[in-house]
Amino acid sequence: MKPKVKALLINLGLSVFVFFLCVFLAEAGLRIAGYGNIELYEPHSTLYWRLKPNQERYTKIGRKPVVTNSRGTRGPEFAVPKPANHLRILTLGDSRTFGWGLSAEETFSGRLEKLLQDKLGSAKKVEVINAGVNAWSYPQMAMFFETEGVSYEPDIVVVGDANLWTQFSDKNSPEFVAAFKRRVWLKNFLRRFALYHYIIEVKLESFYQKHRTKFIPVDPKRDELFKEQQQSDPAAVYRASLERIHEAAVKKGVTPIFLVLPTLNDLPPAPPHLPGQAKLAMQKEKNAAVVDVTEAIAPKGEKLYLEADPVHFNVEGNEIIAEKLYQTISKELKL
Repeated sequence: MKPKVKALLINLGLSVFVFFLCVFLAEAGLRIAGYGNIELYEPHSTLYWRLKPNQERYTKIGRKPVVTNSRGTRGPEFAVPKPANHLRILTLGDSRTFGWGLSAEETFSGRLEKLLQDKLGSAKKVEVINAGVNAWSYPQMAMFFETEGVSYEPDIVVVGDANLWTQFSDKNSPEFVAAFKRRVWLKNFLRRFALYHYIIEVKLESFYQKHRTKFIPVDPKRDELFKEQQQSDPAAVYRASLERIHEAAVKKGVTPIFLVLPTLNDLPPAPPHLPGQAKLAMQKEKNAAVVDVTEAIAPKGEKLYLEADPVHFNVEGNEIIAEKLYQTISKELKL
């Protein structure tokens, strides 16, 4: 080998080594500083994405612990079939149920479990299973409950709010499902790195917000990527999904409770949002229990949401939601 070529290869190899060493040190330093190690999701053939089972990681916002069990729900393991003398409640929803920026104990599911356990004492074991998944829609919630949630043998299912897009239903082609699963896999791969978290999601937040829709759309009304999958009558989609959950619950002897969680923009004098209207209609037509926390949230308004976030409730907001659910469940069960 010619000396010049050999020298070039040595320099190239050294440059590559130094580059990867710098990347390694930067990744390690950022992890020590608290970046990376955020919650992960796995692609799914019918649900599109769900929380990855058996993970111990952190929320992207607030860096609160996220622990999932072998079934992929947030919280400790639970037995199926349900043991005797257990009160089991399943909570469905999106990031507001999951607990965006909150620990498991700070979510309304965690608070509700404590309130009920304090009430029942040693008479009965209370389990509130938090099945909330960031960005889930009503069709995804319905599919999960029909195919998996009912098998958990809950006594009560609390149906929280969801993202309002209609693209992610069981009506899509296998090709669309496969393509979207690849997007979820790629996003999940990137989320494993502290460098991605720090550079893209923190330092280049505006860039991230602009391009994140390539993985999961944020506003279904302005979804340029999945227009063909957007259904023409969103209100009908929400209503149909809620009816599916109600029917599956009643068939299995599960009590459904529909929870209305207003965003800051939904507070009075604004009218109830479309899913809220659909849930109130379920109350009138099917005599279903509805917990609408709007009036309880309205007096403090913005103070009950995370900072600069008009959608996700803070700890105090979740405490109010849990208290309202506790009151309704106590009446339903005659505690």
